[in-house]
Amino acid sequence: MKGKRRTACCEERLPAYVAEAIESVGGLDNLGCSIPSEEDIANQAMVCKALSNTTRLTILWSVACCEMCPCVLKEFLKVGDSTISYHLDLLEEAGLVTSRPEKNWRIYRITDEGRQALKGWMEP
Repeated sequence: MKGKRRTACCEERLPAYVAEAIESVGGLDNLGCSIPSEEDIANQAMVCKALSNTTRLTILWSVACCEMCPCVLKEFLKVGDSTISYHLDLLEEAGLVTSRPEKNWRIYRITDEGRQALKGWMEP
């Protein structure tokens, strides 16, 4: 691999198929062109964090069924105000739910991104 940046693991000891795979993406210097941007990866991590909690997943499934306000979710989940607020904020920051004011309530609904995140587990 002349002219290519060497790795700390020393390419001579790499299995041939690994070295060939690295070469096929243009070497380590071009690996960044084959993966999402740092911003996209940070957004994916935020979504993964939001989906990694059973309370948030339950909220997401609930608002996938119908739009809801926090007071209904709070009663359904048997959690306090600060807990429901925290989880809804994380889901909204991750782009999985959105909310709108309506009179004295805040109404939450699932986004297309939220539906996509649940897609693998949704019934056909």
